[in-house]
Amino acid sequence: MTTPSSRWRRRVADAIDRRLGSAGRAVGGPLAAAVLAGAGQSAAVVVQAVLLATVIERSLEHGAGVASVRGPLIGLGVALAARGLLGWVGEWAAGRAVVSVTARLRSDLLTAALERGPSWLAGERAGELALTATSGAEAVGVYVGRYLPQLVLAVLAPVGVLAWVGATDWISLLLLAALVALVPPTMRVFLRRAAEATEREWRGLSSLSAHLLELVQGLPTLRAFGRVDYGRREVAEASERLRRSTLRTLRVAFLSSLSLELLAGLGTGLVAMVLGLRLLGGHTSLYVALAVLLVSPEVFLPLRRASAEFHAAAAGRTAGERIAAVVAGGSGTPSGGAAPPGVGAVGVSFEGATVVYADRASPALDGLTLAIEPGRRVALVGPSGSGKSTALHALVALVPLRAGRILVDGADLASLDAAAWRARVAWVPQRPYVFSGTLRENLALANPGADPAALDAAVAVAGLGEVARRLPDGLDTVLGERGATLSSGERHRVAIARAVLHGGDLVLLDEVGSHLDPDARDRLAETLGRWLAGRTVLLAAHHPDDVVAADEVVVLGSAVRA
Repeated sequence: MTTPSSRWRRRVADAIDRRLGSAGRAVGGPLAAAVLAGAGQSAAVVVQAVLLATVIERSLEHGAGVASVRGPLIGLGVALAARGLLGWVGEWAAGRAVVSVTARLRSDLLTAALERGPSWLAGERAGELALTATSGAEAVGVYVGRYLPQLVLAVLAPVGVLAWVGATDWISLLLLAALVALVPPTMRVFLRRAAEATEREWRGLSSLSAHLLELVQGLPTLRAFGRVDYGRREVAEASERLRRSTLRTLRVAFLSSLSLELLAGLGTGLVAMVLGLRLLGGHTSLYVALAVLLVSPEVFLPLRRASAEFHAAAAGRTAGERIAAVVAGGSGTPSGGAAPPGVGAVGVSFEGATVVYADRASPALDGLTLAIEPGRRVALVGPSGSGKSTALHALVALVPLRAGRILVDGADLASLDAAAWRARVAWVPQRPYVFSGTLRENLALANPGADPAALDAAVAVAGLGEVARRLPDGLDTVLGERGATLSSGERHRVAIARAVLHGGDLVLLDEVGSHLDPDARDRLAETLGRWLAGRTVLLAAHHPDDVVAADEVVVLGSAVRA
């Protein structure tokens, strides 16, 4: 049986899901619990007011003793306890929604970034993305988990309380309804200004975070050219702009809160004055005056809380739009489909493969047509920008094709399951990333379950043995962030060892020999050539002299073959 609560829960989840992806499916229950708890608190306030007014009226006007008002006093205690319990439930549900949304959004962001691959990440600012994934995701969680329930309560609770006031004293209903009617247009003006100010503040903070990270990463260059003051000046100016933007946001928040407090105070004061005059004139009872007066502030309380939560989570709206754009944009690469062909050397065919990046006017890969037979080692040679690395990225399903197709043993790569296909590809990128752990941990990333013999074999193939012997703790040496203690050629050797540990039927090698001297390149060609036997290999290099263990060289943009 479908209840109104379950239908509301499903509608809220669907609405959030359209904007924030899978995060909406995780918060329907907590949001419904938070709203129901808030509605229960409002009902408990009405019960408290009725019971307290009853106790006071009986005691003052009828001289009733404790025994006569024992029932209302017990009920009053139960109402107070229920209100406290419902408050705790509401906070728990809101906190759970915040945590669920934050965790899910961060997971979705990471998944989208991994699916889009390094080509997409290269066009993004790392500092801005990091801020979006941390503070931004948390702000969206607060917006969804705290503001949205309060927004629903700001509509439902005052209506319910006003209905009870109208049934008890219609004159007080008119006064309160008139003042409540002033709240929406007043808040609309302030909240619109708050949203605009918060959006400017968030954009300034994102820009500052991105710029600060770029300055830290480029500090060696700034020091080399004596321009450290340039970085300081830029950060100081951006910080000052952010300070002014934050003050404008706080000013709007204070004004909106002040206006709501004035309306709430004015409403409660008017009701108290009118009830007092009517009570003195004998036109109402003490019970009615006390009950209505005690309930009057509850009419404005959900509105004030919604306003406060909006200002606390306003950044979540802007961050949510950024997250939704990243998550909903799609990777453009195959993320599911048929299983790739069976184990063994694969045949690969590029048929008019074209890749166009959003920030480039000309194609990064322009109509590549190339057939690679199973077990062959083919090298792509050409100048920077000719599409060598892009071809490898397309083959490992990291960038989408604008036109053409790539066939793997006759199957269209776009129809294959991307994760299963990548498991069969050993890839050595042009700029391998080395994490700040030990050398052993960096190698184990490719195959955490590899035994020591396999690790030693990979080290031998990549020529990492002599590198490890020079390090103070061998394979257990901590390399530092981005492998700062290794040279460019040594980082490539780490990537080669990873590829060997990972294994695969197709091997992609991007500029593996360009960072090595001729003797080292020859030694690598010998050891790597033995491991590549029986595998299909596609290499990328700037010059034929940099090619390692290739059977055929294809010059991009030319029909010449060597």
